[in-house]
Amino acid sequence: MYARALSRLNKTTSLRKQILYPVLFSLVATGFILGLTYLLNPNTVLDINDSESIETAPWVVAIFLGPPIETFLFQTLLLLVVKRITELWGQADNWFPAFLVTSIVFATAHGVMESSLYLAFINTLTRAPLAIALALLAISQRTQKRGRPFLTVTLAHGFYNLMVFFLVISLNLLLLA
Repeated sequence: MYARALSRLNKTTSLRKQILYPVLFSLVATGFILGLTYLLNPNTVLDINDSESIETAPWVVAIFLGPPIETFLFQTLLLLVVKRITELWGQADNWFPAFLVTSIVFATAHGVMESSLYLAFINTLTRAPLAIALALLAISQRTQKRGRPFLTVTLAHGFYNLMVFFLVISLNLLLLA
């Protein structure tokens, strides 16, 4: 599955499509996960909605400041460190350990700030599709001759956060109605 997704992403020549497809995949998968958690416990969506405040300052950080910082920490620094360790083990062409570690750490880092273990788990689970998409995008860009991994991943992450911002506002408006 990983190799097939990476292969398809590498075949896409348009930078716009390379950003749009992983973001759309992440949004659909996140919506699916939230839908399943809602079926299990309808209050979960309200709890997550409370933790995703609609105040302006956190969203400015999430859309403009967070993506470049997180791209540097996770999809650049951590990805390259794990890739280097993999190379030292004699597997120079194997990006899978870097993909796996980066995805898990990225998703988990987004759940650690929640007030309960349950919400932390749900928040981590809802970030997993984005973590997978961003790691695949970073690896795809790194393996291309003229790839721009930092820019591409930062734009995809910021675009995803912007879409989530609009979804949270929409959900809040529906709850107020």
